[in-house]
Amino acid sequence: MRPLLPASSGSMTVVTSRSTLPGLVAHEGAERLLLGVLPLSDSVDLLRATVGTRVDSEPEAAHNLAEQCARLPLALRVAAERLLDRPDTALIDLVEEPAAEESRLDTLAEEDELSDLRAVMTASYQSLDAEAARFFRRLGPHPGPEFSVAAAAALTGVPGTEARRLLGRLTRANLVERPRVDRFRPHDLVRLYAVERVRTEDGHDGVSRIIGRIARWYTHAASQAQLTAHPHFPVVPGGETPQELPDFASLQEALSWFETEHTNLVAVAEAALDHGHHDQAWRLPASIHPLFEAHRHWHAWVDLHGVGLRAAENAEDPFGSARNHLGMGDALWLIGDLDKAERHYRSALETSDTWVEGFALRQLVLVAWQRGERDAEAVRLVERSRVVFREAGERRGEATSLFSLADLGADLDRWEEAFGHCQAAMNVFEEIGAGWSVAWARCSLGRILTGMDRGSEAVPEYRAAIAVFGEHEDADSRAVALLGLGEAHVGLNEAGRAREAWSTALDYLRDHDDPRTREVEERLGALEP
Repeated sequence: MRPLLPASSGSMTVVTSRSTLPGLVAHEGAERLLLGVLPLSDSVDLLRATVGTRVDSEPEAAHNLAEQCARLPLALRVAAERLLDRPDTALIDLVEEPAAEESRLDTLAEEDELSDLRAVMTASYQSLDAEAARFFRRLGPHPGPEFSVAAAAALTGVPGTEARRLLGRLTRANLVERPRVDRFRPHDLVRLYAVERVRTEDGHDGVSRIIGRIARWYTHAASQAQLTAHPHFPVVPGGETPQELPDFASLQEALSWFETEHTNLVAVAEAALDHGHHDQAWRLPASIHPLFEAHRHWHAWVDLHGVGLRAAENAEDPFGSARNHLGMGDALWLIGDLDKAERHYRSALETSDTWVEGFALRQLVLVAWQRGERDAEAVRLVERSRVVFREAGERRGEATSLFSLADLGADLDRWEEAFGHCQAAMNVFEEIGAGWSVAWARCSLGRILTGMDRGSEAVPEYRAAIAVFGEHEDADSRAVALLGLGEAHVGLNEAGRAREAWSTALDYLRDHDDPRTREVEERLGALEP
């Protein structure tokens, strides 16, 4: 290439390549202009420029077609050429052809080698050395849209330092892109090509082996994040611990990792189920569901346990089923589907595991209480859960039963009784270092103290809880504590401070279309100026 470059200073040459051409930049002073995929609007414009107004008559189909072509200009032009050949075909019909991933590259194939996507990708692939080629194709089966260096290392079975080097190599070859620091992704069509190469070069079960490896890594990594946030929650990752798991030096690091990876976690569980890794597919949701609760990913949480239940059934694992029934019950309870939640809690009781049994009993009480079934049977079930936990030596579980008794007592205006139960629960939570549970006990204690006309003592309890929920990035629980804080200020005739607390909570509730919004608005409106 270099002998063809003009020597005069008044000349300019534009060189296009799938490679970043580092030699030209380093030795010739070339200016590099990196081009990503087309924006969606430009992708549709490209289709329109070739096909015409047919694109405007089916805008949704045009958008879907652009996305299926990964917004790559060559793929878009091949799709447009298909439309020109079939003037009577609706766009939606063409969209359905490449919808199946396993046949999408075939659908976008061309007899002209220069226009054939697979041929173009093959040329890039064959330019890689054997090590980089093996690394590239094993990235293809990753279930989620993007991944970290550590996940890439787990996928491909290489050390993290080597994974980082090879990702840089693939980025320069435009086979993967780096959308942000330490996050990588291949274009969708490139990913499909990589999966093809795995099936061709690593055997018919090559994809399944990779899925199994990455599912085990994500399950162990997520379990570590869960234990950092809630150290007393019993995770069940199973199998040998993989190498180079993330090391969470703080609660914030663990929560940040979860927020980044939570869509991958659902996708990984689904892929593990699809490829027959049933044991891992039920363990992942069973180990991490409190993180989904704290961050309000409730519907993703339901989907995750749906995968876990199917996997446990396929594995014929009663314990796996029980753990996932319990988590599914919690998710449905929070969403407000009490009937389904109750069914899952009762299914969870079909186990010999005392931790599951104790919490399923406790949750059945909460469901009944929420329905207005406030009778002696509910209290009996809480006491039964307390006995189950005590006999199993599960101190946190026993404390949660005491905590439930405190809430039931408060609902019945039995303030002294509620105070005793709540103080006993908090003492246990503090002894075992369950900080998040201490915060919830403080909220309950604040409510009880407010009911006992001891609002000045309730205020610091709520403020301490709010600080802990902030550290856990648990905005929903923080809103609950703010609502209680407002009640305490009302009891102290501090309308301004009550308004401040409720207004802060209301901002969050409105942002999430929370059903409590209207009630809080009415309470604010009724406050004296």
